[in-house]
Amino acid sequence: MERPIVTVKEGKLQGIFEDNVLGSRYLAFKGIPFAAPPVNELRFKDPEPPASWEGIRDSSKNGDICIQWQQLPIEAIIGSEDCLYLNVYIPYNIYRTTQNPVMVWIHGGAYLIGNGNDIATRPDYLITKDIILVSINYRLGALGFLNIGDEVASGNQGLKDQVAALKWIKENIEAFGGDPNNITIFGISAGGSSVHLLMLSPLSKGLFHKAILQSGIATCPWALIENVEANTFKLASIFGNKSKDPREVIEFLQTVPAAEIVNAQYKVLTPQEARICNIPFGPTIDEKSKRSFLPCPLSQLLDNDNDIPIIVGFTSHEYIMFFKDTSEEFLNAKYADIELLLKKLTNSQDSEKITRLTEQVKQHYFHNKSFTKESIPSFVQFLSDLWFSIPVKNFVNNQRKKKQSPIYHYNFSYVGNEMTITKLLLNNLPMIGASHTDDMSYLFYQPKCKVDDPKPPAIGTKDREISEILTKMWANFAKTGNPTPVIDEDISTIWLPATADSFNYLDIGDTLQLLTITDNGIFGDLDM
Repeated sequence: MERPIVTVKEGKLQGIFEDNVLGSRYLAFKGIPFAAPPVNELRFKDPEPPASWEGIRDSSKNGDICIQWQQLPIEAIIGSEDCLYLNVYIPYNIYRTTQNPVMVWIHGGAYLIGNGNDIATRPDYLITKDIILVSINYRLGALGFLNIGDEVASGNQGLKDQVAALKWIKENIEAFGGDPNNITIFGISAGGSSVHLLMLSPLSKGLFHKAILQSGIATCPWALIENVEANTFKLASIFGNKSKDPREVIEFLQTVPAAEIVNAQYKVLTPQEARICNIPFGPTIDEKSKRSFLPCPLSQLLDNDNDIPIIVGFTSHEYIMFFKDTSEEFLNAKYADIELLLKKLTNSQDSEKITRLTEQVKQHYFHNKSFTKESIPSFVQFLSDLWFSIPVKNFVNNQRKKKQSPIYHYNFSYVGNEMTITKLLLNNLPMIGASHTDDMSYLFYQPKCKVDDPKPPAIGTKDREISEILTKMWANFAKTGNPTPVIDEDISTIWLPATADSFNYLDIGDTLQLLTITDNGIFGDLDM
């Protein structure tokens, strides 16, 4: 079969047709550079434009992913600093057509791991819904988020990489048949919070038109990192540099091998800090930057966000995925950390308030009983609420009262048979609900989760039905701004947005149910 060629700003690209596990085909253009390699003197700097090339660039293979620590299947350092590449996927049936809706996927991974390449997340399911899908890579960990409180390294490089990718897409997607005026950005976990931060940043205004935030928003307590300047100096000190001069430290860290930085970045946190939030480097307020991504406190930026249609939600039991240690020692330490956790989550120095909240938590979730392994489901619900559910519900509650563009809220509660990342990490913990990223198995084909059974969910199964529902609603939203414009054979319920008069949300479980939250239900018994 022919290998099509497209012309972008930097030169010509030759793609490749690939087989979809669902039986169709799609056209892929992989490893497209959207910025210059951020290496040597460009390490810790804002992304620079990509270089042009002569002739035809082969786009049949993935570019490198960002260098990172891999846990499964074996522990290893993988990837490269030269990682600023994106991929474009076009369904065969809309190849050579124009003005097609574009969806841009931003991967998650706590700003430390993950990638946008199809080695991990293939487009097979979503691409059948007549949208053009773009997936991007961005710098991670200290290499993407190091902030020393000086313009020499002011933070948020990974988020600025995302902006650079969106600018490239805006300028070039028409060459692939995409509509530069109908771009939807979406992501999960740190990808979801990245989407929200892009909505708030002055650097990304006008680069997209709709947003889907899955299991992560900017106001989740893990989404912005504190003490990142101190962590930068700690990182340098691990390698023997004790200087307090920002320029000296950055010049020194630019000489340290990237793999050594990846290995050392986790060591800047104390054991207690790591238990509470094991993210040493991530998004920060970067007012010292010449081109600030987040120039002022989040509270100010939230009042000036993009007025665009939004889908936002979470899974029913997010925190299952993070319970990788069920030893008595770890559980007791986790329980003892509740007061410190609440202090971080509320950003409060009011000791009386923290004590009162701690008592409320222990009563509401644990009924003031001693903590045992039988308490794990309660702890999962508590941490799911505080890390994800409560911030998202508060966000929806604030947005619906603005009477701006529609905001669609969901709860993904479906527990199916797809081999998810969660099941690989559970250590025999029972599946009490849908965990963090479980919805990914129904939007994308994930090869690492399909080792035992590479086939997609069979037609007629509930898993296939959920996959059809999710991909269709997400694609409908990208096309029209409405996830359920009509009732059809797959979608049995009209998903109404949350409004000033009614806090609607869609429960995506064995069936679709449109439900309503009362104001009291936003917070439960926990007064945040």
